[in-house]
Amino acid sequence: MKLQKVVLIGILLICGSVAHAAVRSESVRAATADQAALMYKQGVMYDEGLGVQTDYAAAYRCYSLAAAQGHAESMNRIGILYATGRGLPQDYVAALGWFRLAAARGSTQAVNNVANAYFHGLGVPQSYAVAATLLTGAAQRGDAAAQYRLGLLHELGLGVLRDSQRARELFESSARQGYAPAMVSLGRIYVEAIGARRDSVRGQALLRAALDHEIPSELRELALFELGVAAARLDEERAGATEKPLCASACLSASISEP
Repeated sequence: MKLQKVVLIGILLICGSVAHAAVRSESVRAATADQAALMYKQGVMYDEGLGVQTDYAAAYRCYSLAAAQGHAESMNRIGILYATGRGLPQDYVAALGWFRLAAARGSTQAVNNVANAYFHGLGVPQSYAVAATLLTGAAQRGDAAAQYRLGLLHELGLGVLRDSQRARELFESSARQGYAPAMVSLGRIYVEAIGARRDSVRGQALLRAALDHEIPSELRELALFELGVAAARLDEERAGATEKPLCASACLSASISEP
């Protein structure tokens, strides 16, 4: 009995030590993740000049510290610094390497950036097909930017079969998440009746919603142009609606006067 008690106490002590070590290990991981997230936020502040003077070198240092702890978005941001040449020599190959590391750790933005590299041939042989494959996975996971970009590939038939209906579906999924570029593309589809029935009112609403967001200047210009087209079409539709009763009356009079 005494031996059994000693053995039991030993087992309990071992289990207790293992459980304590597991809790401690989990606490260390949580603290490390918190530190990485904090360094990432500081990096973004320096990167974008949020409350501090823009300092890309300081941003890179913060991102590097977080990336060393496995922070995916920091890896992605380092890739962006390399791709744009902000605070670092422009290097598309290095950028792609960081994007791939970030993508492997679950960053959907990094997946988009890898796809963009293949789309434009930056640091890698150009391939629309590979870009489409990468975007398909991210789009299926609900990433709005990936849905929009894959929609563009289907609309243009680059790397995938040209499919205006599939493009519209992807733009709609992206626009529902508030992604402004997708709103512009979807608005243009309804205004111009591209693979869908013309709906100038809906197109106009989408384009106006997109202009409430910050979008690239070329998309803003496109949205403004399509708004003008939509307004002109709506004026034509209203004018046609007022003319129809007159036409109906004239046709009725003509039919009555016939022998």
